[in-house]
Amino acid sequence: MLDILKIIVGPASASLGKRICSLLGLERIDVYTKEFPDGEVYIRLLGDVKGVDALIIQSLSPPQDRNLLILLQLIAAFKANGGENASVVIPYMAYARQDRIFLPGENASAHLVAKMIEAAGADRVALVEPHSEHAVQGFKNRIIIDVTRSFAKYYLENGFKEAYVVAPDKNAAMRARRLAEMINGGFGWVEKIRDKETGGISSSEGELNPRSRKTILIDDIISTGGTIIEAMRLLKMKGASFISVACVHGLFVENAYNKIKNEGASSILSSDTVESQYSNISVAEDIVRALREKNWL
Repeated sequence: MLDILKIIVGPASASLGKRICSLLGLERIDVYTKEFPDGEVYIRLLGDVKGVDALIIQSLSPPQDRNLLILLQLIAAFKANGGENASVVIPYMAYARQDRIFLPGENASAHLVAKMIEAAGADRVALVEPHSEHAVQGFKNRIIIDVTRSFAKYYLENGFKEAYVVAPDKNAAMRARRLAEMINGGFGWVEKIRDKETGGISSSEGELNPRSRKTILIDDIISTGGTIIEAMRLLKMKGASFISVACVHGLFVENAYNKIKNEGASSILSSDTVESQYSNISVAEDIVRALREKNWL
């Protein structure tokens, strides 16, 4: 299959896509993009895709709507120009937190995004640690990629063996447990309470024992940083000596990165699923490993 598989990398995943291309040694189809004066986005594939399969890599990071439209056009252009199977890798899935209806009049936007991507021609979709399993149920043929190994490798190489790993809410406890097992550490979680109307967050003690221990606070997404900051304050009250903050998808809106640093984080790790000045760890190896295990390559 490798001789008929090519890679198409969208602009939102330029660095991550380049690393994946390097690991796989496959031909890359370049993409030309431009924006018209009225804001409409144009894309064109700069290579022959007739009769081949493609791995299409494009994150839905901010600006989410623009990057979603680019992904839809990449898939549609591949199919319109004679491409066969479109395997789509979405490093960060926008709208995944809108995964169910809580209040009258709402829409589960995550499911709408899935329908749009499949309607564009995606045959199967790989998602890197989406917010929840429920968020991606709209995809009929999907796999979830766990990137914990990339974080474990970093922490083992930087003096965090046997550290205490904490999830900022109980729903994220499995991620903390996976990381703790890989670095031979303990794990716990914070109880989080979110107001459905205002979005405000408060934290209370969950299962925690960080006293005098190096601590890693890990979540899937950091947006405004409110959840992380509340958890950090609770951990410091419980005696954590050294707190490193980590997230798979670092959005860092509203000056969140600096707020977390000012709260006393010793380091902040954020992967290249969302490419920005804050991305300091790559998950390319985990993505390639998962695709090989699922026989996508």
